[in-house]
Amino acid sequence: MSITAIRAFKPMRREPTDFDLLWDATLDSLSEIAPAPLSQRGSSPRPGLTLDKLSFTSLGGQQILGYLLAHDHPEPRPLIVHTHGYNSQYDVMIEWALAGYHVLGLDVRGFGRSAGVVRAPDGYVLTGIEAPHASVLRGAVADVVQAIRVGRLLLSWRATRTVLQGFSFGGALALMAGALVPDLAMVAVGQPTLGWHTERVRLAEAGSSLELKRYLEAAPHLADQARDTMAYYDALHFANRLKAPCFLGVGLDDAVVPSRTVLAIANHIESAPLELRLLPVAHSTDPRESLWNDFDAEWLALGLEPSLPVEFGSEARQVRLLS
Repeated sequence: MSITAIRAFKPMRREPTDFDLLWDATLDSLSEIAPAPLSQRGSSPRPGLTLDKLSFTSLGGQQILGYLLAHDHPEPRPLIVHTHGYNSQYDVMIEWALAGYHVLGLDVRGFGRSAGVVRAPDGYVLTGIEAPHASVLRGAVADVVQAIRVGRLLLSWRATRTVLQGFSFGGALALMAGALVPDLAMVAVGQPTLGWHTERVRLAEAGSSLELKRYLEAAPHLADQARDTMAYYDALHFANRLKAPCFLGVGLDDAVVPSRTVLAIANHIESAPLELRLLPVAHSTDPRESLWNDFDAEWLALGLEPSLPVEFGSEARQVRLLS
């Protein structure tokens, strides 16, 4: 796919006039909540590593559960903060620790070990859709922001810099939180969803986009309010505010997260260095899904460097095809 073709997917953003007000108020509220992390030491998965189960307090007093995988040796290392996909929960990413990172993972509210939310019967993304401030997505983004705070608090000087990672739903949350946290070394995301809602609903075949499509069809009298609410959680609007370098993977054939919506997100990242990696598939059983391992290997290597290469995001390496 050529640069010209990639750049064609750039829909006009129609963000709410008070978008920043809502998120500034959210961050202000979150800053007043002491995370008060508690940890419980588990058995070491590998020599030289410690594994702690974590709990901490996030927006609205919600208790969030996660883990911290840290190195015993006092040598400062970068920290990865990650979450999970839709209707899923975190996995303990031992291989990232073995690569040289401290790793913190969390289940955002309403999922996995952090269930604690009364979810809408027809889908998580519909929870609180009656008003922007009530949406469960507001809390989920805040949970990731708070997790970054927790990781830095617990590791202190042992964490040199922070890489924020996510795939699919987790990729959207990482991108949103990345736009709200000013001092990240890199945001590494694959096939982020929650972008360009009108298009992803039009193409919906599965996941949160299909939940939203069914809701809009079943309750047309509530459609305008639902669209208004989701506008505060459209990754396009966060992409425009991202300042951290972004390493973004796009699966070109994907029935769950349409690639054109991911390309639209990428095309709105205008204030941060950006590199794209194009992969043939995502969310599939196709053997070429294994190419995402190459994507992971590349961002993991980049994040270990004291700083990104000066040519990061340059035209010569901005877009590459993994095949």
